[in-house]
Amino acid sequence: MAKWKPFDKMKYIGREIPRTDGPEKVKGTAKYTQDINLPEMLYGKILRSPHAHAYIRHIDISPAEKHPGVKAVLVLDKYTVRYSGEEIAAVAAISPDIAEEALGLIKVDFELLPFVVTEEEAMKPEAPRIHEQGNVSWNGGGNKEKVEKLLAESAYMVEDTLRTQVQVHNTLETHSVVCQWENDKLKAWISTQGVHGARDDFAKLFELGQDKLEVICEYMGGGFGSKFPIGVEGMVAGRLARMTGKPVKVILTRKEEYLAAGNRPSSIQKIKIGCDSKGKLTAFWIEDYGTGGINADAWFPSPYVYKVPREAIYRRHGDVRINAGEARPQRAPGHPQGQFGMEIIIDELAEKAGMDPLEFRMLNDPSETRQRQYKIGAQKIGWYERRNKVPGSQPGPVKRGIGVGSGTWGGGGDNSTKVQIDIYPDGKVKVATGTQDLGTGIRTLVHQVCAEALGIPMEYIATDIGRSTLPFSTASGGSMTTGSVVPAVKNAGDKALEQMFAVVAPVLKVEAGDLVCEEGVIFSSKDRSRSIKWKEAAALLGSKVISVTEGWVEGLSSSGVAGCQFIEVEVDTETGRIKPVKVVAVHDFGLAVNMLTSRNQIYGGVIMGLDWALLEDRTMDSNTGTMVNPNMENYKIAGTLDIPEIEVVIDNMPERGVIGLGEPPVIPPAGALANAVYNAIGVRMRSIPMTPDRVLEALAKKGGA
Repeated sequence: MAKWKPFDKMKYIGREIPRTDGPEKVKGTAKYTQDINLPEMLYGKILRSPHAHAYIRHIDISPAEKHPGVKAVLVLDKYTVRYSGEEIAAVAAISPDIAEEALGLIKVDFELLPFVVTEEEAMKPEAPRIHEQGNVSWNGGGNKEKVEKLLAESAYMVEDTLRTQVQVHNTLETHSVVCQWENDKLKAWISTQGVHGARDDFAKLFELGQDKLEVICEYMGGGFGSKFPIGVEGMVAGRLARMTGKPVKVILTRKEEYLAAGNRPSSIQKIKIGCDSKGKLTAFWIEDYGTGGINADAWFPSPYVYKVPREAIYRRHGDVRINAGEARPQRAPGHPQGQFGMEIIIDELAEKAGMDPLEFRMLNDPSETRQRQYKIGAQKIGWYERRNKVPGSQPGPVKRGIGVGSGTWGGGGDNSTKVQIDIYPDGKVKVATGTQDLGTGIRTLVHQVCAEALGIPMEYIATDIGRSTLPFSTASGGSMTTGSVVPAVKNAGDKALEQMFAVVAPVLKVEAGDLVCEEGVIFSSKDRSRSIKWKEAAALLGSKVISVTEGWVEGLSSSGVAGCQFIEVEVDTETGRIKPVKVVAVHDFGLAVNMLTSRNQIYGGVIMGLDWALLEDRTMDSNTGTMVNPNMENYKIAGTLDIPEIEVVIDNMPERGVIGLGEPPVIPPAGALANAVYNAIGVRMRSIPMTPDRVLEALAKKGGA
């Protein structure tokens, strides 16, 4: 089994290393898909349904085909559209403006059909049936009568209904693809979370062998789970390019992103929970439902984090289909919803039992790691000194409060990833793998780990990623990229160094097994005077190249992380505005390869979680069946002035090996924030986003406005 060297002996791993691709991004030379411009390239645009539900009687594309700037028109094989924004047809033209103009020339005869765009309407017996499987699918398990009996026998029991909204992905770079055919071969540049998965999608679509395809994603501006499939945009670009014999670029607009590129499902959670006289949880009952749009589920884990006896859990879950774009995985799929409901109900139960909410959590949380993290976070936020003992008791209209929330995630690696390392006679090293960098920094980690494994300066190394013609690497999802790629790089580096030592050993007249390389110098561990510089050693290769391809190896990564966040807020009871003041985020993820990028990941997760809790909300119009805020003016996300102080505590555990970090930090903020608001004003916020009007409404119901 492979293992890492002691953490304090590492030169590049565990340090704050600036991103190696930073200069290219700052200078604007980094090529994103939208930057790809090819000779004679055409521009594709997609015609989308303006209606939530309609039967397509007839499509007349002839006016568009006659436009002098239009080179092809594609009709998708659909007879019914089931949400506003669903794709109907597409055009390829000599400019984006002409393509847009051509869409307006296509005439579609619709027969409008009944629709529903809210969960409650879709669940009514008289609701129009909008899906062949019905509007609602129920599942779950547990002995309802037994759990209700346990709840009745509990020393303390509370029940509540909590609600979370639909959230869209809002990646900085919208979905985009460029397709070019060269005879029977397809080359595609696409913003994707998996170049090999995209290759397989194109291969299936066009019935091509993998040798007939190359998929490229050099840089991308985020995915958050929405960019696994090639999507309709990929299919459209590929088909239009084949029809015209010219490269075609398709870039989704921000509105198209909101309507048809994925979202996080909603949740409505009716929860009952009980504990004994000492505060130990006794039973958990939940009936919940949510919508993932027209045909995706809305499942989330519950109960979350805190331990309830398995036989004392009852759950009934409903997936509700509505006439809206479907869900796709979104950063920590399901976990924020489950965490929000659980954290609030736990806070309520602790209060009813007369216990400190943090002490109550520690009593019911089985994670030893989080037990330690709770203590760290509590000390840094001033939990016992500064938190209101009586919620809402501070004088004046502006009140402060502190709350806590926790999370858990897997983040393990995939054993299918391969890495190729080439050592050239001039001393340069190239490390290649078919992973992709979502913007999280895997390129930099590859540099670091290769340099650490070989014992040479990072500037000797070049990375090659983001192409399907490179050795296979898994898609970037589930926080698995680091755990998949890093062990493979280390393994390949170790094997390549062994071959280099075999070349050097006869020259130094030592055993290859005694050689070590540090800071670009190869030397004998038994006699340091027997040494040679890396580049001089590489020159011994003559015209040969050391080339090694190795895969993931056991022992360098693991799975399962904890984490908790403490949040202090300021609430103005006259305006209803909630202002996060400080966040203390304590997270573990095994061996921290790069402290700088890790800290940035946690910053981003916290901000996204606060966004979801305070601002983001897909709003549907029940009268028209359309989204009323499909733009960044009315779909609110945080700006610079909305960001609080964020103190990151990295709970480094190098002995566990590398574990992914991308998703865990987005989980705790919403529940922690809601609990902080209650501590500040003494009023529970049971629905997000916690907008000022909802705060004022809650205060008015209590009589405190």
